[in-house]
Parts: sequence; C-alpha cells; structure tokens
Amino acid sequence: MVSEARQGDDGTGSAELREKATGAVLEARRLLNVSGARPSAESLGPVIDQLAGVEAALARKNEDFSTVFVHLGRLLGARCLNGKESATFDSGERAEALRRLRWADRIGPSANPLVVEARMMLIFLLAPWALPRTDGTRTALLDALLAAADQRVLTESLLRDLTEAKDVVDRIAEAPLGPEFQRQTARVKRDIEQMLAAGSAYPDTTEETAAAAARAAAPEAATTGTAVPGHDQDTVAPDDADAPESALLDAVRGLVALAGSRSTPQFTRVLVWLVNALRPQTGGHDGEILELDPEVAALLRRAAAGSGAGADGVRGGADLALRALRALPPDAPERARTARLHAYLLVAAELLEPGSVDFSTAERPTPEPGGDGGNPLDDWPVSLTLEPGLVAYLDSHHGHLRAFAAHLGVRERRFAAYFDRLLAYRTGDPGYLEDAATLLREAVDASPADSWWALALQAELAEVLGQAASLGGSFHDADVSLATMRGLAATLERDGSLPPDAPFSLSLALSTADGELSHAQRTGNHEALPRLIDELRGRYAALPPDSSWRGELAKRLSRLEELRGDTQEATGRALPGAAGAAGAARTGDHAAEREVASERELLERELAEIRRESDKPQVYHEQEYDRRARLGLRLLLAVVRGDDDPALLDEAIAELTRVRVLLAEGRGRTQCVDVLTKLAEAHMMRAARGGPRADDDRRAFVEITREALDELAADVLLQIGADHGLSSALNGALLSRRLAFVAFLTHRPADAVADLERGRALVLQAADASRSIPERLDAAGHPELARKWRAQVPPAPLRPKTHHAPPPPAGGPPIPSGLRRGALTALGVRPGAGEGSGTRQLVGIADVAELTAGLAATGTDALVYLIPGTPLPSRSFPGHALILRPGAGPAILPLPELLTSDSPPLERYFFAAAERSRSLADPAMSASWRAAYEVEWQAALSAVCDWAWKAVMGPVLSAVRPVLAARWPLARPPRIVLVPCGRLGAVPWHAARIRGLGQHGHRYACQEAVLSYAPSGTQFLAAATRRRMPPATGRQVLVADPELTLPWAEVETAALRAACYPDALCYGEFVTTGEVPDAAGTPAELLAVLPGGASPASLVHLSCHAIAAPRPTDSALWLAGPPGASQDAGRLTVAGILDGAAGRRTDTAGPLVVLSACETDLSTRHHDEALTLATALVAGGAADVVGSRWAVRDGPTAVMMAVFHHHLTTGALAPPDALRAAQLWMLNPHRELPDTLDGPLRREATRPDLHRLHHWAAFTHQGNPASARTG
Repeated sequence: MVSEARQGDDGTGSAELREKATGAVLEARRLLNVSGARPSAESLGPVIDQLAGVEAALARKNEDFSTVFVHLGRLLGARCLNGKESATFDSGERAEALRRLRWADRIGPSANPLVVEARMMLIFLLAPWALPRTDGTRTALLDALLAAADQRVLTESLLRDLTEAKDVVDRIAEAPLGPEFQRQTARVKRDIEQMLAAGSAYPDTTEETAAAAARAAAPEAATTGTAVPGHDQDTVAPDDADAPESALLDAVRGLVALAGSRSTPQFTRVLVWLVNALRPQTGGHDGEILELDPEVAALLRRAAAGSGAGADGVRGGADLALRALRALPPDAPERARTARLHAYLLVAAELLEPGSVDFSTAERPTPEPGGDGGNPLDDWPVSLTLEPGLVAYLDSHHGHLRAFAAHLGVRERRFAAYFDRLLAYRTGDPGYLEDAATLLREAVDASPADSWWALALQAELAEVLGQAASLGGSFHDADVSLATMRGLAATLERDGSLPPDAPFSLSLALSTADGELSHAQRTGNHEALPRLIDELRGRYAALPPDSSWRGELAKRLSRLEELRGDTQEATGRALPGAAGAAGAARTGDHAAEREVASERELLERELAEIRRESDKPQVYHEQEYDRRARLGLRLLLAVVRGDDDPALLDEAIAELTRVRVLLAEGRGRTQCVDVLTKLAEAHMMRAARGGPRADDDRRAFVEITREALDELAADVLLQIGADHGLSSALNGALLSRRLAFVAFLTHRPADAVADLERGRALVLQAADASRSIPERLDAAGHPELARKWRAQVPPAPLRPKTHHAPPPPAGGPPIPSGLRRGALTALGVRPGAGEGSGTRQLVGIADVAELTAGLAATGTDALVYLIPGTPLPSRSFPGHALILRPGAGPAILPLPELLTSDSPPLERYFFAAAERSRSLADPAMSASWRAAYEVEWQAALSAVCDWAWKAVMGPVLSAVRPVLAARWPLARPPRIVLVPCGRLGAVPWHAARIRGLGQHGHRYACQEAVLSYAPSGTQFLAAATRRRMPPATGRQVLVADPELTLPWAEVETAALRAACYPDALCYGEFVTTGEVPDAAGTPAELLAVLPGGASPASLVHLSCHAIAAPRPTDSALWLAGPPGASQDAGRLTVAGILDGAAGRRTDTAGPLVVLSACETDLSTRHHDEALTLATALVAGGAADVVGSRWAVRDGPTAVMMAVFHHHLTTGALAPPDALRAAQLWMLNPHRELPDTLDGPLRREATRPDLHRLHHWAAFTHQGNPASARTG
C-alpha cells in the first residue's frame, strides 16, 4: 500500500517499535478473523488502545504506519458493529473508522488482501443493518428492502451509503481471488442493487416484475429466442387492434359474465390486475406466470388493449357495469362481484384523472351470509407455484423475483385494500373499510410473524382502523389502532435498524401522535404525552430545515403542547377543522397578529382562507360538511368573542344549518353532536337578541338539541364497553338540562321529564339496551346479525387498566365496531336520522305514563328530579324539583336556593370532601393534617345538611305530603325516589335536617320518608320491575377485606354469618377470627356470584375498600389479586361490573348487594352519568344495592351493617326500609342492641357518637324502592 505516514530521513525506524506494531497487527487479525463470531467489545478495547498507541509512536518517529492505520480502522469498525444494527449510529468512532477505510479503498491496490479486508469492513460499516444477526434473522430494514422492496424505509443518506457500497463491491470484484469469493461478491452486489432498486417505482412495479418473472421462469427462452407460452406477443387476439373503447367494453362485458362463475376472492384478484392493466404503458399480462386461467388472461389482455381509451373510456366501462348491476335481482349471487367490478372501474378512472369521478353510484358489495364458500387462500394463493429447480435458480440469480413470487398474493391484497380505502374515502361508506381490513388481515396472517411484510401490513391495518373510527366507528376501533401503532413503534425501536427520518418511521410517528392526542383528549389520561413530545422534538431537530415533514411534526407538537396546557375543550373532542378555527386562533402566529390587528381583521383573514379552501375541488365524501362546519364554527366563535354584528350570527346559523342538512343526508358525521349543539346555541343567542325570529329560534333550539341528544345516544350505543360509552356520553346531561330549563320557562313539565331522560345515565341505558339487541334483531328479520351478535366475544371485564387496547379476537369482525354498527343500522339507529331514529326505542327511555305506572306498582309516592339552577349575567335561573306522582301529571316546584355554582354551603362541602378524599389517599400525609381535613369536612357536612333541608327537602316533603309525619306519628312515611342532577348527586339528601326537632336537636329527612336514589327515571323503572331474590334462602356471599387494612371487616363478616347467614360463603382474609375462607375474593370470583355469573348469589355483602376515581368507569372495589398478579388485577371497576353482566338474562330476579365501605355510591366527576359502583351493580342486574357517599369508619359501620341485616332478616323488612331502620337506630339515644351485635360489636355499639352524621349518613339505597321483601 502507499503510505500516508511520514518517513524518516534514513527510511528506518526503531526495530523494537516495528516489532511491537507487528504483534499488535497480528493480534488485530486474530480477533477479526475468528470464523462465525464477532469479537466482543471487551476483547477489542485493549487491542484498539494498543494499536492507537503504536500508531502514535510510529508517527512521532516518522515511521510507516499505514498498515496499523488500516487495521485500526477495521477494529474501530468492528467495535461499531458489535451489538449495533442501527443505520444511524453516527458516532465519532464510526466517522473515524470510515475515514481510515475510505483511505484504504481510495489508494489501495485491488490485489492487496488488506485492502480487500478494509473494503469489506467498509461495506459492513456503510450498511451495518445488512449483516445477519447472531440468530440468523434479518433486520427490519434489510427485510423491507429485499423481501418487500419498500421504498418508504429509504433516506438520502441510506441511498448514498448503498451507492458507495456498490462501488466498493465493484472494486472488490477486481481482486484476483477464488471462484467462491467471486460468487459471494456477486451475490452481495445483487443484494445491494436490489436494495437500490427497491424504491425506483414501488409499488408500481408489479407488472414489470411479473414480466421479469416470466423471463426468469423460462431462461431457455432468453437464449434461444423462443417465446414464453402465453406471453404478450403471441397471445394478443387479432381484434385487439380495434378501437381502445371497443376493446375495453368487450373486456367489461366478459368480466360481467365472469362474475357468475368465480368466487369473490378469485374475482377480486382479477379486478386488481384489471386496474393495473388500465394504467397507461403497463403492457400486457402473462396469465400463465400469474396463474390466471386462460379466459381471465384473455379478458385482461383485452382490457389492456383498451387502456388507450383513457379516463373517459374507463368511465364508460363503469357505466356498462352499473347497468349490468342494476339489471340483476337483489338476491343474485353474482351481484356483490358485479358491484365490485363497477366500483373498481370507478377507482381506475379516478387514478387516471383524479377528481373526475362521481362515486355516488358505487354500491358497496354486501357479503353473502357465511361467505361464498371455500378458503380464501385456496382461491387466492399467497404465492406463485414454482418448480423446485426454478426456486433454486431465482434464489441464486434473481432474489427480487423470488421475493415477488413468494409474496404476490400479499401484494395483490394490499392493492385491493388500497382501492377499498379509496372507495371508503370517496363514498363515505365504512363497509369498504371492513373489506380492506379483511384483506389486510388475510395478508398479515399469511406473512411470517417477524417479517417486514407483517409489520408494514399491520401499520396499514392500524390506519384502516383509525379511518373507521373517524367514519362513524367506535372508540374501540381507535384504541385498537393506537395499540397496534404503539406495538409497531416498540418493535422498530427494539430492532433499531430503521432510520428515524425514513418516511415509514415518520408516517408511523405522526399517526401514533394523532392517536395519542385523540386518546388523551377523550380520556384525560396524559401519561403518554411527555415521552411523545420528546420523541417528536427529536425527530424535528434531526430533519433538514427544508423538509416537508417538519411542518407536520410542528402541527402535532403544537397540539400536544396545547393539550398539556389544559386549553382544550371540556369535552376533550376537537371540532371539525378546529386547527383552522378556535385552535388556530390560539397559535403563536395569530397571537402576534392580534397585537397589530383587530379581532375583526383577523376574522376576515381567517374567513378568506377558509373560503379559498372551500373553492378547491372536493376529494372526499364529507368535505363539504367539514368545510361548512369549520366556517360556521369560526363565525360563531367571533360572536362569542364579542362581535355583535347580526350578520355574523345569521351567517353562522346559515352555514351550520346547511351542515345539519348534510348530516341528515348522510354526507357528514364528524363530531356531529358538537356541531348540532353549537347550532342550537347560536339560535338561542339570536333569540336572546329579540326580533321577529325569536320564537322560531327558541323552537329551533329545542328541536336541534333533541337531535343532538339522539345522535349522542346513538354514539353511546355504538361504543363497546362502559368506558368508551362514558367518553361519548359526557355532554348528554348538560344538553338535557338545557332543554329542561326551556320546558320550565314555558311551563311544560312533561317535556322537561322527557328531555331529562334523553340525556341522563346513557352508559347505563346503553348497557341495558345491548342485552336486548339479539332479540330485537330476530324480531326485525335479521337472524344472521342476531347470530353473530350472540357469538361475539364480550368486552373483557377484568382486563388490566393500561393504555394498551387488546387486539381484536381471532375470527372476530375485521373492524371491531363493524358488527355493532351493522346491527344498530338494521334497528334504525344511524347518523342523521333525527326524530325518526330508532335510538329512542332501542335505549328504552321511559315516558311520564310509564314512570307514574311504575310508581304505583311499587307503592312509591314520588319520583323527584332535583335540577340545580344556573347564575346568569342579569339574573339567576332558579333550581327546580320536578315531581312525578302516581295518577297525576308532573309538577314543577321552584327551589330558588338550589344553585350549585353560587351556594356557599355546597361549594364548601364539595371542596372539603375532595380534600378529605385526597388526604385519605395520600400515605405520606401527616396524621395532624389528615385530622384537620377531617374536622373541616365534618363541619362542612353539617352545614350542607342544614342547607339541604331549607333549600330542597323541606319544600319537597311538603309538596309530596302536605302534613309532615311528625303531625301524625302513626302515618305511613312517604316513599320517595330522588334523581339528583349534576353535582347534587354527591349530597346526602336523606340526611337533610331541620333544627329544633328530634332527640339530638335535629329532625332528618330519613325520619320523614323512605328515601331511595336512582340515576334516572328509566333506571328507576328498570329496577322497580325487577324481582328480588330472597336474601336468606339463596346463595349468600360475605367478603372480608382481602388487603387486611380494615380491622373490623372480618369481625363484621363473622358476626353476619353467625347471626344471620350461617350457610354463607366467606371470601377474603380472616386473621383474628380463625375463619377459613371459601375463596380469596378475586374480581373473577366476585363476578361469578353477581348477575350474569356462573353461580349468582341472592346476597353479596362486601366489607372492603373502594375508591371513587376521577373517571367514573375506573371507580373500583379493592379485592384480592390472583396469585402472582399485579395489584391492579385485584381491582373490580365500574366498567368491569357493567361489561361482566353483558350476557345476563334480563328477566331474572336480582340479588341484594351491600357495599359497606368507602365511596361506593359517589361520583367525583361526570355526575350526571351517575356511574358509581352501586348504580353499576343495579344496572348489572341487582335488585337492591346499599352503597356509601364517603369513606366511613369501619367500627361504627360494622355496627350499623349488623343492625341493617337484623332488620332485613329478623325484621323481615325490604332493603330500603331496613336501611332506614338501621339509620334511625343510629339516631336513637335509647337504642336497644339486637342479637346480631355480639362481642366486639356489642361494645362498639355503646359509643355515644353513633348519631353523628359521618357515621350513618353515608349510606344510600339504589334499586327497587318497593316495600315488599321479594317478588
């Protein structure tokens, strides 16, 4: 080699130093030449240090160090490769190794073995990801390039490195080495050339690759000049010289005829090649090589001959197919295939001339019941059939053709899925997405699990699921999509080979960011956002300034920062076009503009921009809906910000009214509830200004708000599982209360009842409705849908609480919401149906007549809605009680002091209760601080109970029973069911009190009436008609605290078993009593004894911890975890209870469930959904549930529970009466101790403070209010 080193004057150096250098080089060669193994970092380090030292010493002595220089480059390269398979580990060490190896490559002679070795290391270092792993597998990047030719993994730097590597290989090939070496060098060169060619026209190389496969399949033809059988030049029919239009129409006629004799998979494959044949300059098809039968091959060649007809000719062919489709009877077996022929011809025309096609005539093929027979992989193979000799030949000479043949069916399905996605985009029909997902699922299942094909196809499947979620799908679709993308990102991170700036990496990152944003907005869970922000910032910084990807990353970062700053809408669901409306107004650029321009000038600029965009051609089905919604919302935002120009409000109403029409026509659905709500608000704003249209605007407000509630209920029904239902239902009660206020103002109490019922407890209502859907489908003439519904796998009630959604079950619908959407559509539940929707019938909202009949049947005197008032700028709108009684019309009772946002006692209580709950949940809080919070809370509780009598319960009791029970001590107390709205659900109304009466200086509401609670009138009616199981004769289950943190829990459980339920099963932990538990008390064991379980009990009593979570569906009982499981596995949530009861029969009797510990009948947020552990158990099939509004002390609670069960069993009282009797016993200073109180409980019962509110008032009754014990 020519030396880069300096030479001494005499050309000689230290012999000792040269000997040391020789030894170091030999050691380096020994390490690098170990066959089949890479040298470890530990072994490389000392030799690298030694060579570096020798090199420096030689340089100081002006000795030749070129050999050391190159070997050190090889060692540095080996250390970079050791444990590294990343394409971008651009460290200083790699740069130094490349510098040395490139020097050797640049000046070294080809025959020099060291130069050859340096060049080989240079290739490895330029493409480290191309080296086989120690386990023999490929990196994701290598598999993407060799097996899938996926250009989305390539970057400019990768292309430069591969180009350089190819040139280096050419120089290696010049070395005079043996034949085996030359063969290996040729193979490396072919691989690199295949990698470089991967993105040349992908995925548009299918036809060219097929032709190349044909040539490779018959190598003798290439040498002898013999044509390949069936190839273009010998098989084109003579009449292919006809006019292109005629040839194309002939092909379409033939394909229409073919639809009756081919299976759907076979015909779909033909259509993929048809679309390909209609592209200009693709040439003909080799039907024999593609394993197409001669009839199909001839038709495709005829279509290719007609490709010159262009988009007009293809549209003519589509018209011909449409006429054939319309001529077929509805039940014709070929109808679905003919419809797909028509739709794919529309796609072909669209690809030729974008924006030129009217897709309104497309008819989504309806799959035949049970499919059309056969295995799709038999009718549509994944790979071509190759002779063994040809396989070997392709492996050694044409790797890309071998990959093409192996994955042809996968590629074809991917193309078909792309066409179906385009059809969904242009028609708005989500059914096409189900078709696309089915094809992608087949392709994924047919691909090796760890291959690039499987990974890339799963990414596309995740995109389809996300698209389905935005086209009227469910949150479960979105969650599965997000979980899939998270899993793919984790796989690529572990693999480490894909460059972070590769288009595939960036696209996946952006899609994941969109999914994370939507998920965080919907659930309030921001756990994943900090890491996501850091990742996107890193990607942004690594891109060149002129990269178009930077703008997309910046948009996501802006939205993430905005969300993290808690500036999103309260619903957490962005409106259509929010980035250009309210969201855009918050960006930094607009903030700067507002400093120099008025709001009106800013508005004009934004409106001009929106209108410019509106003038562009329509490219997707819902585009007009989205554009008009964006315009109308921006106009309305200007009005809200203070622009009082009447024309602005009129224009906003006009645009949003057009959006409403589009919704009714099925031409839009995105965030339709929010859009309708804003339109209703706009009408009310205009009504408040007076004028001749005020009455019309008020009527429009009522009508549109009711439409919004129907759309909301339909969306809740579509969701799978209670947690997703909650995300949809959050605005329902707010809208229903708005309607009720209007009904109050116009003195229409019956309408107020109906409107309140529309929006309350929608999650509970949807859970009830879902159980009846199979029977409804049978009755409506859809037995196949009913069968599929019954066969579907219900939501897993005990899935751990994580931010990962489970994948859809094998054999389930390709889109999780697909079956549910189809069933609901069959029952008349569909977007835009408005007043004609089947939503109300399916949800089963009770009317006044049904509610009053239910009151009469249960002997209940009144159902009372408590609706808080609202402070207004000019005055306060008072609260009301809406009272229903048997045999009478609803009555409105004004309650002027019932204001949740302007009531000091209420505000103080809510704040003190929240602080107390936080203190009890914080193990680090000192005892003195916890005691201080307790004292303040008790004082606030006393004050709110005083206020509750004066503000609410006194007037209500007087209205229900004009003379108080105190006037006639022997009179039967009235039975009242309360439905508190909003935050009023957290108030213990049964403990409302008046001073100066009673033995402790107060008289309580529970002494005047038997009080129960219900989430809504409809839920009251469902519980009122449910039979009670006799608690003492069926299976009884008593659960003691499995966590051993409630000292009295096992005492309570043991006392109940001894005195009331001697045959009861005992679950949990028993340390002090010596009881041997029958089970640990896991969530699964408890679900088994609840309604819908394998062994339902008549009584379940739980003495364990519970917590009311910020998100109500996460509120949970703290039970025993299965052995070896995490702590979360012992939590049974509200969502788990509702989902676990999904399969129960609706006509069975229900048990009594007693929750004797903390916060089991409390919501801390989203109060109007009334989702608590108690209400979930009632909705899940319990007849009666006793729960608590706050964390209680377990000693007095154990006493009260023993008294409750005494009245239930010995006293033969119904649960609501037994609870009232126990509370009155706690208030009685002359109380007598029943037999159920023994040992420690008897001593605890002598406490002088049992009458204090915090000991007894926590407990409430939900469920059947009747006084009858059973039946």
